[in-house]
This record gives sequence, C-alpha cells and structure tokens, in this order.
Amino acid sequence: MPVKAVVSTPGRQLNYTFAGKAHKHVTFQVSKFNFSNGSSGGQVTLNFYQPGSSSAYTSCSFIGDDFCDFTLPLTGTWKIKLDPVSASVGSLSLTFANDVATRALTSGTPVATRIKFEGQQAGYTFAATANKHVTFQVTQFNFSNGSSGGQVTLDFYEPGSSSAFTSCSFIGDDFCDFIPPLTGTWKIKLDPVSASVGSLSLTFANDVATQALTSGTPVNTTIAFEGQQAEYTFAATAGKARTFSVTQFNFSNGSSGGQVTLNFYEPGSSSIYTSCSFIGDDHCSFTPPLTGIWSAKLDPVSASVGSLTLTMT
Repeated sequence: MPVKAVVSTPGRQLNYTFAGKAHKHVTFQVSKFNFSNGSSGGQVTLNFYQPGSSSAYTSCSFIGDDFCDFTLPLTGTWKIKLDPVSASVGSLSLTFANDVATRALTSGTPVATRIKFEGQQAGYTFAATANKHVTFQVTQFNFSNGSSGGQVTLDFYEPGSSSAFTSCSFIGDDFCDFIPPLTGTWKIKLDPVSASVGSLSLTFANDVATQALTSGTPVNTTIAFEGQQAEYTFAATAGKARTFSVTQFNFSNGSSGGQVTLNFYEPGSSSIYTSCSFIGDDHCSFTPPLTGIWSAKLDPVSASVGSLTLTMT
C-alpha cells in the first residue's frame, strides 16, 4: 500500500513503522518523487532501525524514483525515518512490499508469477533427486525496467544452503537446466535485475522416465518442455552391432526444425562412448565393445521440443 509523504518545512522528518521477519527480504519503492532544495533537485534519505534500536541499521538515498531492498536480521516492528537532505522539501510516494509468497513447483505444472514492486522477489521450492537432470522453462515473459526490456535471474539453492549453487538469467522466453548433486527440497529465488517488474510463467520438469528398449519394438517419446531429456537402456553384446532407427520425427525449436542427439554410455560409465544426431527420420549404428546394460540419452538441441519413435534392432 503506497503512502504519500509530504515535507513542506525544511528540516522536518517523517517516521514510519513496518512489521518484519528475520531473514526475510523486503523492498521499499519510491515513486512520484518531487523534492527540491530551492535551487536544484532535492534528496531524501531513508534510515532503517531495528526493533528497540536508536542507531540506523542501514540507509538508502533517493534523488528520484527508485527503490532499495535488504534482508532483515531480526523479527519485530522496524522503524523508518525519512530525512530530507539539506533544505529539501516536497513529496513522494513510499511503498513497502514483502516478497511474493514461496510456492512449491510440481513437475510439468506451470506457475504464474507477478512482480509488482521494484526490488520485490519471489521464491519456489522443488523436490530433486541427486544426479537426476531437471529443467526450468520460462514462458509468457513480460518484464520491463521502465525504459527497456527487463531481466530476471533464477538462483538455485541446495537443501539447507544460503549460497547459490547455480544461476540462470532471462531476458525473454527461454530455459535453463542442470543436474542437482543432492537429493532433497531445493529452493529457487527469482530476482529481477535492477528495477525490472512484470510477470512470467515458470515450469519445472523432470526428465522423461527411463524406458528399456527391446530389439524390434518401437518406443514413442515426447519432449514436452525445453531442456527436458529422455533416457533408455538396452542390452548389448560385445562385438555385435546395434542399429537405432528414428521415425515419426516431429521436433521444432520454435522458429525452425528441431534437432536431437542420442548419447550412448557404456555400462556403469557417465562418459559418452559415441553419439548420433537427428534432424529427421534416420538411423545410426555402432558396435558395442562391452557386454552389459548400456544407456542412451536423448538430448534435444537448444530449445527443441516434440516427439519421435525410436526402434533398436
């Protein structure tokens, strides 16, 4: 809720209070800034005081519309003192805002998020399994910093950690993916860059469930989300060739035909033994050097999504 602040007498100060929670991020947006010191533009300072303290914990200075944000170390009623610099007088609108409430992400279900106030952030959680690839697709991106297109960052946090494990930046519809090293509930912070405000839709997705290939039996696979992958397993005999045929190829990267790669892994290995690339119906063959259960990963190139049928012989 915006509050109008008017200082008509030089040297006058204004006081405010707000309820805060320890370790929770807050933002203060100044708009309709109209201060002057008589000969030029004016300036005001916001001084923030912890509950029961008479010493400023932090301060922000304004010479026009802007915002400042920080993370509170203590729970309780905080005080703010609006202190015009020098002989500045005038008016402004001050809006205090908590972050958007944290939401739990479910694989394949989009979540709409709106950032209304400069400096405001949003939080999410998702369940991860160690060494299992995940992807995060942003659609309906509509952010602006007032003068041009906006930008947001997604920061990912391991269970129990306050340091970002990895981050992704977005200036439009896009995706980012990574492999979590730990099992548990991960946290995500959506942090708009500079004064960016707006809305987007975020979809978290696990990979397509692993499927076992049987010689001569087609397997249909659909990649519904950008960055999503699919995995297969198959039995191989050393020295005996295997052929992998792709039919009903229907992938696109949004503006043109899509592309996928099949990466093949020896039993127990995480390093690629060989790969094949597809931009349509085709096939590839190779002769496994080892007997055992091999794995294959279908990895769409760039933002490719779609479907295909894979047959091993």
